[in-house]
Formats: sequence, C-alpha cells, structure tokens
Amino acid sequence: MDTTASNRIPNLIAKIYFAIAAILVVSEFFSLKTTILFLKPTLIPTLIVWYVLTSAKKSPLYISALVFALFSNVFFISESQDFLLYGIIAFMVYRILSIIVVVKLVDTILWVPFIIATLPFLFIFSCLINLTMTSDSPSFYPTIINGLLIAGLAGIALSNYVMNDNKANSWLAISTLLFIVLVFLFMIEKYYLSNIAFKPLSAFIFAFAHFTFYKFVLEAEQNGKRSDDY
Repeated sequence: MDTTASNRIPNLIAKIYFAIAAILVVSEFFSLKTTILFLKPTLIPTLIVWYVLTSAKKSPLYISALVFALFSNVFFISESQDFLLYGIIAFMVYRILSIIVVVKLVDTILWVPFIIATLPFLFIFSCLINLTMTSDSPSFYPTIINGLLIAGLAGIALSNYVMNDNKANSWLAISTLLFIVLVFLFMIEKYYLSNIAFKPLSAFIFAFAHFTFYKFVLEAEQNGKRSDDY
C-alpha cells in the first residue's frame, strides 16, 4: 500500500474529529441539546480510532485512559449532581492513567525542577477549590485529588519542557496548560459563576487539549527511548 493511500483514512478521521469539535462548540454556544447529546460521546472514540490508525505502539494504557475520558465526558452531559460526581471520578481515573503514560514516555523526571514547577499549581488549585466548593459537597474530595493530579502533571510537563525542550515535551506542555484552563473553566462554571461563553470555550479547549496530548504520545512513541515498555 502506498503512502498516500495509507494516510487517506487517518486524514479523514482527523477531519471528522475536528468537524465534531467545531459542531460541538457551535452547539454549546446555541444550547443545541440534542446535537450535544448525540455528538459529544463520539469525539473521544474518534480520537481512539485516529490513534490506533497512526500509532505503531497502540498502547493499551493510553487507550484505556481515553475510555475513561469518554466516560467523564458522557457523565458531564447531565446536570445531575450524581452524574457530576461520576464524571469527576472517571476524569480522576483518566488523569491517573495519563500520568502513568507520561511517566513511561518521558526520558526522565528531574525531581527538583518537578517540585518547583508543581508548588505554584498546588497553591492555585487550593485557592480555586476554596473559592468554589465547600467540604460538604459530594465532589469535594474527588476534586481535591484531581487538583493534586493535574498539579503533578503540570510539574512533570513544565519541568521537562524547561530542561529538555523537544517536540514531545512541547506538545505535553501545551496539552497540560490547556487541561488546567479547562479545569478552571469547569469549576468556575459549575460552582461559582455561569457565563454563556464558558461551555463553547470549554468544548474547544477539551478537543484541542486531547489533540495535543495525542500528538505528545505519537511524538514520544516515535522518538523516545522508553516507549517500548508501556
């Protein structure tokens, strides 16, 4: 099979992914509930197909992480507090698995830069949780764990980017910063202040953050020394 033919299907899947993302942004802006209900669960499966078609490794760990990202995305469609809690827990599992993926793919973790990079995010997330939530909320403790996880991921991403600025670490840094913004928007919109711009902006950031993390995984798999054991 020639290169043009072998790239045709992945390119088509990529176009479908970004088309779904664009439609979801518009649908969130105009509150098109039926379109959101139908299309939102298709975004992550499209990314999974895209990854399987383009990766030589086809990591079960990364695919499992995306499955939990799909669960959280579906649970967050509902306005129910129970489903909100399930969504936060599913996202927590996704974040744990994605951190394991990162640890296995990055060349090394430099502990002093990691700690220095993590501390500001721990402070920021503690302030955000204190501002938006109370301890009697069912989602309080899962949210704290998610905050710790995203702060840890931010520490890994930024310390590796600063100490070793290659293409994979650049994609990881971009993805992590986008996920941090997404968490901020989610918590402010759910617990503090609702704004018409938050949901479409979150839909855009969600799709682009997952795309950039996918690019990190592909780049690290192709060039990393540790990609064979995950």
